[in-house]
Amino acid sequence: MNMSAESNPVSKESFLEEALQRLQADDIVILDDFLAYEKSKAPFFDRVEVAHEFLDLLTFKIKESKSRMSKEVLTQFSLDFLRDTLKQYGYNPKFVGIQCKALITYYQNQKNLDKAIEVCEFLIRHGITDDDSKGFHVRLDELHRLKKRVEEKGIDLRSLKFPSEEEEDDEE
Repeated sequence: MNMSAESNPVSKESFLEEALQRLQADDIVILDDFLAYEKSKAPFFDRVEVAHEFLDLLTFKIKESKSRMSKEVLTQFSLDFLRDTLKQYGYNPKFVGIQCKALITYYQNQKNLDKAIEVCEFLIRHGITDDDSKGFHVRLDELHRLKKRVEEKGIDLRSLKFPSEEEEDDEE
């Protein structure tokens, strides 16, 4: 696909079709091509729609256990892109909440409390709430308390268990 910002953009449908195939094939270069599409001369609303669909595909890829793509790279890419485009693209807050909830869950499962806290703080800073679960303020507070316990008592992070996204939703 290899697009430069000056090239004539491919259609959003073509881009998304190829992006899906390349993500399924674990082709990490699609991230660069996605950024090139987003910088292209494609109509603004096409770029927003492609971003929305592509982030959904990335979230699925992050949750997919058999993917060979680096989930660290995918999660950081997704968070950075959302950070960079949140105001400009005007995403629905519920969409951002769902995408970031998957990132938080991933980071919790990796025992990376600092990154999970970073995502929660990003959401709270932008007034994004979690209507489907316990809320990002509550989750942030729990993560800070857990981090403090780990630091004070020397708890092994590997011993920590977090509920899955589905289990959290069931608690409500």
